[in-house]
Amino acid sequence: AAQYAAERGVLLVHASGNDGKDLGGGNNFPTDVTIDGSMVSTWLEIGASSSDAAALAASFSNYGDTEVDLFAPGAEVTSLAPGGEIQTANGTSFAAPVVAGVAALVMAYVPELSAADVRQILLDSATPFAETQTPTPGGEEMVPFGTLSVTGGVVNAAEAIRLALERADS
Repeated sequence: AAQYAAERGVLLVHASGNDGKDLGGGNNFPTDVTIDGSMVSTWLEIGASSSDAAALAASFSNYGDTEVDLFAPGAEVTSLAPGGEIQTANGTSFAAPVVAGVAALVMAYVPELSAADVRQILLDSATPFAETQTPTPGGEEMVPFGTLSVTGGVVNAAEAIRLALERADS
């Protein structure tokens, strides 16, 4: 299904999960690897960041230096809940919609971009925190944030729009 969607120009944004585990050490489903072993070209795997400078990666977020593409705010997110209530909660299921929203914004500003283009723009425009030390999610060992994802960064809407406009003009 993911390959079918990618072949039709759909950007797939997936929450990495809330187990505080390294996805390089086991299976996580759904995944961007198809039955035949090929990669889904328009897939983004999203981890949750926090606003805590001492712990940039949220303690519950799954991570992986080749499995998770980038991080987005996912800790202590205030949102609406059923019945019109307001809640504050945690989860990569909050982080992934942030990235999907940034992708939608990019696509609205520059509709001629393909899903693969938008994916690459989101990766290239992430605010880099590669050298920032953070506790490993689910643990206490301090590691560079750059070891927890492909980009070592957090989604950046303004930079994504700037980069999309720049690439559309070239």
